[in-house]
Amino acid sequence: MKGGKAHQTCPFHNRRSVLTGLVIMNDPVSDSLFVKGCFELQERCLQNPLENLELTYGYLLQEDMKCLSQYPSLSYLKHLNLSYVLLFRISLEPLGALLEKIAASLETLILEGCQIHYSQLSAILPGLSRCSQLTTFYFGRNCMSMGALKDLLHHTSGLSKLSLETYPAPEESLNSLVRVNWEIFTPLRAELMCTLREVRQPKRIFIGPTPCPSCGSSPSEELELHLCC
Repeated sequence: MKGGKAHQTCPFHNRRSVLTGLVIMNDPVSDSLFVKGCFELQERCLQNPLENLELTYGYLLQEDMKCLSQYPSLSYLKHLNLSYVLLFRISLEPLGALLEKIAASLETLILEGCQIHYSQLSAILPGLSRCSQLTTFYFGRNCMSMGALKDLLHHTSGLSKLSLETYPAPEESLNSLVRVNWEIFTPLRAELMCTLREVRQPKRIFIGPTPCPSCGSSPSEELELHLCC
């Protein structure tokens, strides 16, 4: 929004809501956050268009995710952060619907550590592929097969503004302790980069565990193409 930002407070477990941004974070005295009914309780705070929505470190129930796709106030989001909100138990079709709704405005999408399984991926790919303004996409720490990652990369072919992106190591490269086997992972990562370069040229990209156990680096705005061995 242009001009000054009017602030309003919505008391919900000491979480703060502002006119152009809503942030719901993990309660510091609790190990996890259950957001059941969160959007219904904060309906008064969601009457104005939001540019930034952050729901982090917790759980979303199916009805909460459905609310995400239905609120008119979320139609113009620029930044959506669901990092470490566990999504593996619910359908992601509402999230896919939300991505389609905000495709013309979304610039940042963070789905880091959501434990999204590759069987859920197809629900969000059509919406993701239409996010033409997307510059930052964090998708690390999710459970993806090699085939799913290739499919995901193909669906980013039209995202020419992407300048920073992160992806997990494919599950085929993980050992029984869910750690990367680098002898297997290195050629698979090279194959993923080849797949990506067939559809577009990446700018800053990080594929694999974070921080990298080999060089200790993590995704950042300063990180160039990450291909350490």
